[in-house]
Amino acid sequence: MLKRNIVALLVYSSVQAAVLDKEGQHSSDSRVHHARPLAGVERVEGDYEYDHEAFLGGGDTLNEFNELSPAESKRRLLIILDRIDTDQDKYISEEELRMWIEKVQTTEARRDTDELWEQKVPAGDTSISWLQYRNSTYGFVDDPTVNFPGGFNFTSMIQRDDRRFNKADRNADGVLDRDEFQNFVHPEESWFMRDVTVMETLEEMDKDNDGKIGMHEFINDLWKGEEGELEPDWLASERDQFLTHRDKDGDGFLNFKEVQDWIMPDDFDLPLVEAHHLIATVDSDDDNLLTKDEILERYDVFVGSTATRYGILLNRHDEF
Repeated sequence: MLKRNIVALLVYSSVQAAVLDKEGQHSSDSRVHHARPLAGVERVEGDYEYDHEAFLGGGDTLNEFNELSPAESKRRLLIILDRIDTDQDKYISEEELRMWIEKVQTTEARRDTDELWEQKVPAGDTSISWLQYRNSTYGFVDDPTVNFPGGFNFTSMIQRDDRRFNKADRNADGVLDRDEFQNFVHPEESWFMRDVTVMETLEEMDKDNDGKIGMHEFINDLWKGEEGELEPDWLASERDQFLTHRDKDGDGFLNFKEVQDWIMPDDFDLPLVEAHHLIATVDSDDDNLLTKDEILERYDVFVGSTATRYGILLNRHDEF
């Protein structure tokens, strides 16, 4: 779950980098979407998997809706659009879209937490200790009869969760209540947990374990080409952004503070960034507003033609 949200943060960083590009150039890739000012620049194309999740939410049962026809996808999308358009003026503004995306994120985080809480916390209990969580999640690691493929070691995962658990325990009483547990499950959704989110991102990208991210590690995390495959053109822009904007002390590496400034700057507002990106991608007349016709013309950006992700929301949430 954290990884998917970090992808979202990388989308943000690319949006930010594109804005900083003096020539206003941008590119797109299946993972990184480079946005544009809201007027006068071509729309961004690419793989919209994250857009679908941000707009509609996620969940393991979403595959049930993978076979919806385009006509049914559009019909259900229209239902959602009527609810997003809170002032009923027939236009979707950036703020209305931001509020919807924020609602989706909050709903999905709550559902994830509720499901895990039911799995890990005995009925009637109002808190969970680290020992309870570790035993229920990693107890099998202590079983000498279990053989892990390739000798896989769970130590780093347990240490990561231990650190995250302790950070989420805001009152330091050794257990997590329901609200603290949500911070543990979704640290990227809580400003209080920002340090943990940044550290986990740094550790994931830092393949040589030197405590910082070099250019090669940075690029390798964005694109892993096959042997002999030519690099996409947008990588040159990413290298330039690494050197000119992200590596602020010019030492050739990203340290903790530089990673934080990159993925979670002080003014970070992911729902707003995603709303801006969606409007920039779909707003064909550049008026900073979306009509139903504009959205239906590019409905794949929001919901996809087959992997339609909002059906589960319409069926599981009365508010949707």
